[in-house]
Amino acid sequence: MSPASAKLEQLVHIIPLGYEIDRVVAPFHELKAHRVYLISMDDLSKYDKPAEHKLTSRQHEYDQRNCELLEAKGIDVILFRIDMFDIIKVMETVSRIIVKEKKDGNRVYVNMSACGKIPCVGATLAAMIHNVRLYYVRANRYSANEEEQEEHGLSICEEVRIWQLENFRFALPDETSLLLLNHLVKDEQELSCDDLIRFLYENEVDGFEEKYWELGFEKRRKIQTNYLMKLQNRYLNKLEDAGYIKRRKVGRNTLVKLTETGKYVAAVSGIDEV
Repeated sequence: MSPASAKLEQLVHIIPLGYEIDRVVAPFHELKAHRVYLISMDDLSKYDKPAEHKLTSRQHEYDQRNCELLEAKGIDVILFRIDMFDIIKVMETVSRIIVKEKKDGNRVYVNMSACGKIPCVGATLAAMIHNVRLYYVRANRYSANEEEQEEHGLSICEEVRIWQLENFRFALPDETSLLLLNHLVKDEQELSCDDLIRFLYENEVDGFEEKYWELGFEKRRKIQTNYLMKLQNRYLNKLEDAGYIKRRKVGRNTLVKLTETGKYVAAVSGIDEV
């Protein structure tokens, strides 16, 4: 591929969104962006009180206003609506976007200052774990009345002041271990080691290439024993030591279940549906 045809790096910003406008738009008075992902609150049936629907409806007005202002600057805007009170969903959404954009060779930024506390924590953890640029937009003051809030959001930025936050480094498990965690999340039940081995076979994981369950007894038992040892030694022992899974014996079978900590790690892995 010639230099002229090589894909150029794009600048991508991820912004979980609350009742803010200036803290979303102000950075782009100075910074360039090709694409912005806005992550906002969905109108969900579990929040069915009239006051909750009213708050969500108002949030959608801020969504629309920010989309218009960003698009007026020539920035592509992609809007995700999720449960912003579910930190795991926030981490999952932000992480998947980061992983996708980094895989495409793009530079990713996360603005953690335009949303509430729960999505702020989720976005911050996702940004740090995936080692992308995390920033906070400083406001000069807060809106004093409804008119100011309609124009600026809760915060007013009279100048562009951005704090770049330093990342802590977090070590995620290896790729196959993350696949296993995401599979356990998706199934939501205890799974046997045989279930997990079949999953590794279906995902073409190195060392699990044979359908031993279709072989004769002697060969099946030999390969099954070998695969069980690989599964335990390569993956499950480390995942249990880290507190991400729990194992229990039921007769001759070992059942594996995800812990609450494991759910967080699966969410922040950035792995799409498995």
